Amino acid sequence: MKIIIFGGTPGSGKTSIIKFVIQELKDLKVHYTKFDVLATDDDILIKEKFGVSTEKRISGDICPDHYAALEIPKIIENHKDKDVIIIETAGLCLRCSPYINEGLAINILNILSGKPSGYGPLLTQADAVAVTKGDLISQAEREIFRAKVLKVNKKASIIEANGLTGEGTIDIVEAIRKSPEIKGKLTLKHSMPTAICGYCYGNKIIDSQETLKRYQQGKELKIKVPNLNCGKCGFKSCNEFIRAVLDNEVKENKCPYLKGVVN
Repeated sequence: MKIIIFGGTPGSGKTSIIKFVIQELKDLKVHYTKFDVLATDDDILIKEKFGVSTEKRISGDICPDHYAALEIPKIIENHKDKDVIIIETAGLCLRCSPYINEGLAINILNILSGKPSGYGPLLTQADAVAVTKGDLISQAEREIFRAKVLKVNKKASIIEANGLTGEGTIDIVEAIRKSPEIKGKLTLKHSMPTAICGYCYGNKIIDSQETLKRYQQGKELKIKVPNLNCGKCGFKSCNEFIRAVLDNEVKENKCPYLKGVVN
């Protein structure tokens, strides 16, 4: 099984490129997972058009890239019969990235979205960079942009792609076919940042004392929960569960590992 992770900012053309890729991989058993924050119908449209298995994962209050990293092992476990698992992640903050060393990381990069030096692991840790919307600028400007990409990621292969015409699809598919099969444990290419504060635990009041109070309450509960992000409490992560407890939406014993600890 191969794991292919497509990351890119909204509007970069990820889904359009992926559709062409899936069409070229019709000789293989493909599964597609779309990670998004609020809502998406891309999984339904791709399933209807190409007949492959698909699913969506909505992160809600969690960073979609952190959520993707938590869910990848579950996706693999549920689709062991597939040859290729394609994961599309929202990639919103440019600082997080669920790319793994054992898979193929492809950054879909909109040539109009700013300087490559302003991007983090989403670009710098990619194995391949598919640059889209290059038809909107001159050849000279494309060459300059290419040089700037290589300055921040010297190892990446650069592919000129187009989500409307399918340009670059063959090169992407060739990279996918050459990518290694996953074996053993999965490891992130780059550690993702974390900042647990009162706002992370759901504080809405802009006040240092209120934020500190919320943080301390969350920290006390964080010590109690197992931090497995198992989902048995009905929430995507332990942090999301903690927020709900602090908002009095659920009781602590909603976590099965805390049953009997509190009333």
